[in-house]
Amino acid sequence: MKNRLQAALWGAFYGDAYALGAHWLYDTHQISKSEFDTKRFNDPLTDYHKGKSAGDFTHYGDQMLWLLEAIAKEGEFTVHGFSVVWKTKMSSYEGYVDGASKHTMGALDEGKNSLVCGSNSRDLSVVGRMIPLVYAYHNDMDKMMEYVKLHTVFTHMTKALVESAAYFNELILAVSLGAEIGHAVEEIALAYSENIQKWVDQGVAKAETESIEAIKVLGQSCSVEGGFAAVIYLLVRFSDFQEAMEANALAGGDSAARGMIVGAVLGAYGGMEALPINYKGMNNADEIAKYIEMIDAKES
Repeated sequence: MKNRLQAALWGAFYGDAYALGAHWLYDTHQISKSEFDTKRFNDPLTDYHKGKSAGDFTHYGDQMLWLLEAIAKEGEFTVHGFSVVWKTKMSSYEGYVDGASKHTMGALDEGKNSLVCGSNSRDLSVVGRMIPLVYAYHNDMDKMMEYVKLHTVFTHMTKALVESAAYFNELILAVSLGAEIGHAVEEIALAYSENIQKWVDQGVAKAETESIEAIKVLGQSCSVEGGFAAVIYLLVRFSDFQEAMEANALAGGDSAARGMIVGAVLGAYGGMEALPINYKGMNNADEIAKYIEMIDAKES
């Protein structure tokens, strides 16, 4: 299980870094005609990620790295402790600052408690950012689920996202223990709301459809409404990690948010052996490895 959850963590980071090149390009013809190379990391094709280069993370992956660092250095996650780390880093951050981050930063500046400063954003991205908590606290399920919820509401105080984070948390754990993905996505949904079940059904129903067409229909955007179903589609359509990454990126839109979750689930399912051979080609790979070692040392 530990091997698979470490692969989930690396897979989430890879999913974000791989998506950087075409992130937030919605015109799939523009992506296909560009210099986007499906076999490597790419420089960003849009102006949203000025200053970034191939192998870097989007702002999603950067915040996930902040979370991993905070857990490794502090030894325990608290939403207040993480809010201090997050605010310090965000104050001097030169990457893209999304609406949820702006709202949360403003609330912290006003002196609001970190438990009540989250935005009403419905962006799926916060779900993928939780993976360091899954890795660090897999031996304490109750604590892990609580921490995932607290991490979500810190920036995204939206019921649909809290529930989505819990669902994908369960899915990652289930497949890390050997559950078959296609079966698990539907079985786990039965314990959740009608919305979750609907999004799962929508994703499964498109399993035989070509990826660009399917994700255009399900939703390319940042919102959980389309993004959740698109993630499910990718998980039931593709078993090969790199094939899923390529299809996700070429489908356009908020590929980084989808890629983090897909990378985590497929990593958890296949273990370290499922990851592409260049997975440590990310520019922050040494930091990730260091923080993993620190978490593992404290666990032992």
